[in-house]
Amino acid sequence: MFPRRPDERFRVWLGVRPYLRIFVLAVLPVPDLLDRYRVRRKARSLITCRQWPGMAATGPDAAQLALLRLLWLQRQTRRAVRSRQAEAATMLARASIETLITGLYCEHEPKAVAQLQGESVRTLPLLLEYLSDAGVIPDAVLDECIARLDLGMPAKGPSVEAMAKHVNKATDTSVAIDLYKRFYRPTSSLAVHAGAQSLLRHVRGDGRLSRSPGRAWTRRSPARIADACQGILTAVIGQQLGVPYERAIRYADRHADRALTPVVVMSSEGFKQTLRPQKLVTTVMRLRRYGDYIWSGKDAEDPDARRAQIRAYMKSLLFAVEPDIPAGSLDPFLDYVAAKIAAETAPTAA
Repeated sequence: MFPRRPDERFRVWLGVRPYLRIFVLAVLPVPDLLDRYRVRRKARSLITCRQWPGMAATGPDAAQLALLRLLWLQRQTRRAVRSRQAEAATMLARASIETLITGLYCEHEPKAVAQLQGESVRTLPLLLEYLSDAGVIPDAVLDECIARLDLGMPAKGPSVEAMAKHVNKATDTSVAIDLYKRFYRPTSSLAVHAGAQSLLRHVRGDGRLSRSPGRAWTRRSPARIADACQGILTAVIGQQLGVPYERAIRYADRHADRALTPVVVMSSEGFKQTLRPQKLVTTVMRLRRYGDYIWSGKDAEDPDARRAQIRAYMKSLLFAVEPDIPAGSLDPFLDYVAAKIAAETAPTAA
């Protein structure tokens, strides 16, 4: 955690530099205009389906359709980021993740197209139900029309999480489920659904209400995710078709590595309080005492006392921002991390 030798004095800057670098890369622009143009051109060349085959569509056909939508979503996300429409950019990036997972699922599940078509058929009556509620047509007429479609009883389509898990199992990678857990799920709770987490974004740290919600993401992270999703699907389809795809992989990795998760961004909002002039000196002194104690080897003969002291330092830093969580909720986390740091920085381990 702190890259220093035990015989040296801990310096705050060297301790926080690796984490500060991540934030700096996330907020700075990426000069990739030429690479983006080449990857997008490659993606368009992979869309060979010119006429939609309807019910005869295959998984690769649906994956190409997903890539076509990703190209559009990527452009819309970047447009929203440039115009500083943070909420719209977040929702568009979430849609990009869902489209990518669906495209990957269609590539690796032979029954994917039938399942998605079945889901579309299943929801058709629900889309038309408002016509009878509004009195436009009688219920009996709508029921007769639906019955003549011979829909049968189509099963419910797979959820986004189920598709991501299937892709991971089929490809032996964690890309899909990682995007789902790190970005799709948090953006759903913070920006799309009207739950407690999204509503509380209008409550400031001092308890007052705000007209504008607190930032759920860094400004450029939605564009990073949209770019990464487009690059990943381009690479997968290119690999399936036997064409070079390495540039798309590098492009996707470059942008994915520069995207902060919404959870990190939301957490950092609270830590901004410690950067205020009246608290900055106190925070720096706490960090220095924390680092000095860890690398001093003090209490090495008493592991329990060492873990307790490290935990006390962590708790003082964490609760300096007054997190709005029930008391004791983070005790297991503090116990685990304190024990891990104590073991990894013990004089024998060092």
